[in-house]
Amino acid sequence: MRDTSVKVVEGVSGLAALDSMRAAAPDEVVVILTALTERELGSAVMLDAHRQRVSELDEWSMVPGLFSVRDQVVPRHVSDLGLWMPSLLLSVRPERGYPPAPGATLTPDHAVKSLIMAILGLGRLDDLDLVTCLAPLDDLGVRARLRALDPEVRDSLVLAVFTHIGPDFALALRAALAGGHVSVAAIGLVCGELWASGTKTRDPSTIAARARIESYIGTGASPDAAQRFGDASRRLMRRLIDDVHGREILDQAEALCVEIDWADGAAASDYLLSGLRARVVALGQAIEMAVDVQGTGEAASVEHAFAAVKMHHAASTISRPLQTAAMAVRLVRWLSTQRSAPANFLDALIRYSSDGAWVERALGDIWDGDNDARLAHAYGRLANAVQSARQAQDQDAARLLTGGIAVDSSVPGAESLLTHTVVPLSGLAPVLLIVLDGMSFATATELADEFADRGWTELVRRDTLRRGSAVAVLPTITEYSRTSLFAGELLAGNQQTEKARFSAKVGGVAFHKDDLRSDAGHALPSAVTTAIADLDRRIVGVVLNTIDDALATAEVDALRWHVNQISNLPALLDVAREAGRVIILTSDHGHVVERGSALRSAPGAAARFRDPSTGPAQSDEVFVSGPRVLAPGGAMVLAVSDGVRFAAKRAGYHGGAALAEIAIPVIVAQPRGATAPDGWVEAPPQEPVWWNEPVRADPDTPVVAAAPAKRRVRAVVADTPALFEDIPAETPIAAPVVPVDEQLVRSETYRERQARASRHPIDDQTVRAIVASLVAGAGRAHRDTVAVAAGVAASSLPGVLASLRRLLNVDGYAVVDLDPDQVTVTLDETLLREQFELGGRP
Repeated sequence: MRDTSVKVVEGVSGLAALDSMRAAAPDEVVVILTALTERELGSAVMLDAHRQRVSELDEWSMVPGLFSVRDQVVPRHVSDLGLWMPSLLLSVRPERGYPPAPGATLTPDHAVKSLIMAILGLGRLDDLDLVTCLAPLDDLGVRARLRALDPEVRDSLVLAVFTHIGPDFALALRAALAGGHVSVAAIGLVCGELWASGTKTRDPSTIAARARIESYIGTGASPDAAQRFGDASRRLMRRLIDDVHGREILDQAEALCVEIDWADGAAASDYLLSGLRARVVALGQAIEMAVDVQGTGEAASVEHAFAAVKMHHAASTISRPLQTAAMAVRLVRWLSTQRSAPANFLDALIRYSSDGAWVERALGDIWDGDNDARLAHAYGRLANAVQSARQAQDQDAARLLTGGIAVDSSVPGAESLLTHTVVPLSGLAPVLLIVLDGMSFATATELADEFADRGWTELVRRDTLRRGSAVAVLPTITEYSRTSLFAGELLAGNQQTEKARFSAKVGGVAFHKDDLRSDAGHALPSAVTTAIADLDRRIVGVVLNTIDDALATAEVDALRWHVNQISNLPALLDVAREAGRVIILTSDHGHVVERGSALRSAPGAAARFRDPSTGPAQSDEVFVSGPRVLAPGGAMVLAVSDGVRFAAKRAGYHGGAALAEIAIPVIVAQPRGATAPDGWVEAPPQEPVWWNEPVRADPDTPVVAAAPAKRRVRAVVADTPALFEDIPAETPIAAPVVPVDEQLVRSETYRERQARASRHPIDDQTVRAIVASLVAGAGRAHRDTVAVAAGVAASSLPGVLASLRRLLNVDGYAVVDLDPDQVTVTLDETLLREQFELGGRP
């Protein structure tokens, strides 16, 4: 038969077969493939045929070769899969063929897995994992090919997968065959929730829903298979949760729950959107309760409700609303804290700069609210409560406000900022003074957060470790306060006044709005960049008007001020960093935001101040007079409440006596890596404690070590009917409470380990401060809280913690550690007491 020509033709009919046979050349062999019987082919064909018989084709005989098996005998346990298997293997055979059978022995498992691999278009048999296969099962082409199979073949395929791959995989395959356009992963998510409790459930709605979902996964699903199907779908969702396709899967799962009438059951889910919405509703309810009561227990309930929202596996689908919720939780914490009246106005201003400004920042976030009506209602009530509390603080501060000269040199007036901060710093390093007209302290907290990413390190005075602040001139408008700042004295004026006085006072050059208009292609005019690059000019000043201009033109409360939103600021920061200048970012006054203020008409009044001749100061106003009041006559009535204005509605206002208008932020920063000027250090985190630390309903209290009780026997009275009298104990005498941190540094073990410390030793005071902060937080504290306690910058904390671990982690036991979230520092107080033999118990 060598070199014999073989012609293969299709025998569609007896006549066609006979024609092919008789047309063949003498030395040519004709093979006819046909589905016809011998009778249908006819006697003429059969007489001419070799051996005059139709030979049945054994498709199984080709299977071993598909898997590189030389033995052409198919094992019985493989052929028992059924006659559907060989033809399907041949029809979906991949271009590179099937993977060779291990040990050249074909098994049913290998055959079925290889078949599914080919159907799903997977490259390797190792990829045959249900998580990996869920995406191909959602492919429209794959699903179309599966549904095009003969019904009996489909059923046989599902049975083979059930037996040789797994019941969970069979459920997914059924879902792909019967699920219409519903994602297989969505069906898996719902299955995982429906069978989360296993076989036993008394909930009639769950039982009914399991029956309804059989139209997608078939009957008789085992709890174990359903749970594994669900687990695979969840693992896939963890990869896709932030993807558009992931959200589509969640939406389809949600719709499927409605279809099977199980929406209420899905509300308890950790994965489905119904469960996320239920947790959001619970958060809103907790916030409203906390607004009503404003206690630590209610605040702790909000913490728990928010934690439940964050723990939901679909929480990242609401990332922006989640940030707003985080701000709401912070404000609830703040409301639950005790706030005393300020001792004087400067005390009130310092409290505002370190606390109230952060409240304003968070308030601006929740004021914009949420689309969820129930959560929006809760935010509205919370915002109103916070606004009222802040207004009360402003009232307390305004009662202490005068127009006299400030006597506390730690918080200068705007007119003293040059001599207090700018000039002394310029003697240590060249300075760029950037005045953001109208920037509030709340806005400054956000801008300062971006400095590190732009190559800057914030500096604070070593003796305070606090961001600087100053007091605006009254009324708090540009004409008075900015001119006084640049002049270095109390003075009303304009840009020309500021430039002349600034040059005369400090030898500096000042650039205003028109000076910053540059030619095409240039970020800044050459005059500005040249001045900043000239380090012999120790002080350069720049005024940026973006914020102040926006108060009259934009919905400021809807904006989040970032560096890139302020014209010329990014370019100025870049040029200053390249030149190696220290920057001082400050303002001339702050502003209040329009949040439902009422118009109070007064002849000739400005937005937030009026002449005393128009009437006496009302309860939400303050009368001020003195040398720092630069308005004509040296006296003025200023609005205190942010709910009052004397002019047309705008996005924001200034000129009044609210702390947000009077407090001036002073941010000092140097290029990263530069040596800090004498008296200045890298700033620790500036956030207040409540910004990062949760409220706990039942905070741990120190254990009081009591002296043994001394009992005293009373004389028995003869006519007493009782056999025994109560024998009262004397009142125990409480021993002085010694804090854990103090016990620690006194302990012999600690002293020994401290004496042996060599690399980067940590001083006792820092150890005590960190341990005290962790004990106060029941063994947990945000890393920024710990950095503040230690008095170090956030960037320095890892080194401090490393030294603390070496000191306290005896024999490698984790007394102090960093949580897996890389944010929370932990303290095992029980272990600390054991390792260092401290008294009492946690």
